[in-house]
Amino acid sequence: MKYSRWIICAVTAALGLTTGLFFLGSTTKEQRKATAAADRALLPVLAAGSPPAPATAGSARTVPTLKAPALRKGDTIGIVAPASSMDQASATRAIANLIRRGYKVRLSKGYLKARGYLAGSDKARAAEFNAFFADPTIKAILCLRGGYGSPRILDRLDYEMILKNPKILIGYSDITALLNGIHSKTGLVVFHGPMAKEFSLGRGLTPYTEKYFWPAFTPSSKLFGDWGGPGPRGRAHLKTIRGGQAEGVLVGGNLSVLVSTIGTPYEPRSDDCILFLEDVSEKPFRIDRMLNQLRLSGKLGQYKGVLLGSFTGCLPLRQAGRIGLLDVFDHYFANLGVPVLSGYAAGHQPDQATLPFGIRVHLDATEKILSFTEAAVAEER
Repeated sequence: MKYSRWIICAVTAALGLTTGLFFLGSTTKEQRKATAAADRALLPVLAAGSPPAPATAGSARTVPTLKAPALRKGDTIGIVAPASSMDQASATRAIANLIRRGYKVRLSKGYLKARGYLAGSDKARAAEFNAFFADPTIKAILCLRGGYGSPRILDRLDYEMILKNPKILIGYSDITALLNGIHSKTGLVVFHGPMAKEFSLGRGLTPYTEKYFWPAFTPSSKLFGDWGGPGPRGRAHLKTIRGGQAEGVLVGGNLSVLVSTIGTPYEPRSDDCILFLEDVSEKPFRIDRMLNQLRLSGKLGQYKGVLLGSFTGCLPLRQAGRIGLLDVFDHYFANLGVPVLSGYAAGHQPDQATLPFGIRVHLDATEKILSFTEAAVAEER
């Protein structure tokens, strides 16, 4: 098959050359001079090897912000599995912990339907996800867990229906694909935070995670002038890579998943935005490769500020004779020209603050403070 393609290409090129010579022979002297002049004008461009200019970063369509109604005790939380599955015992514990907090729970049928690393077929997972958004009795959708699979259903979601039925959507890790895809397509404010998997551990969330979870889904979230506070290990654990202040729309999530959507209709916004990033169990050279992709895409240079969460297990941090994670951060962020704060408590760790993607926030990298300038949910139902 390969050789057939080469033969076809060669014949096509030969025919093109022959056709060109035929027309060159039939043109007037003046026409040939004009053609030669045009060719000379193109030489500098061709010599430079310049490809067509890529679409500028931030080309994702910006739509008006859409906020879901606030979550109240007694509301129904739907647990859906757009990525990987979970065992029965863990799902039962997660449900019990949510009920204990005063909520009704509806569990998707697909959470046990493991198909390798997926919770069922792409068609089935997308159908359940769409059905949960369409159900008026469900007020919030809590993703079961990450793993992998969310990017595979992005083109199967009913964005028009989601636009008409705004709900609180919560997840992180692989769910990054859904968070950014849905926000970019509909403007819906979505939430980067713990999932049913975290609620299945013991009695559920850690005290720190709980403190910055439920308030995110109420109008009072805008009253937090220091969201996440000093973090579970104190403000000294936060590191200012580049000082300064910035305000913009918060977007981002898991770095590995985020870069896989660059160049697709589901990529995250970069216009007037502050970028949050986290990851887990990636070697520094892989983090380097992904950040370089963001740089080459043009997106990295468009963000107004950067907030780096936990990069759990992304070792070494620094080591003599080796390039560590912190060296990679310094390379990409120290001279980016915008405020950059690292060490924020969000991502793959027990203690994590829930982050609303799609609202305006204020980042003070010098004082190590993140604050919301608006509520993440609608003031009234």
